Amino acid sequence: EEQAHVAREVDRNLVSIRELASQSSAGASQTASACNEMSKLAVNLNQLVNRFKA
Repeated sequence: EEQAHVAREVDRNLVSIRELASQSSAGASQTASACNEMSKLAVNLNQLVNRFKA
């Protein structure tokens, strides 16, 4: 009985770890996408600023 309880607890913890890992992966993907977009915006801004300098 106690062994079964421990096994269920381990299973619940593994499920939680899997869910957190999935959320972390999704967050990392969103961060990478946002960084890519910010990089594009920075290039565009730099081009606009250079027009004023010319």
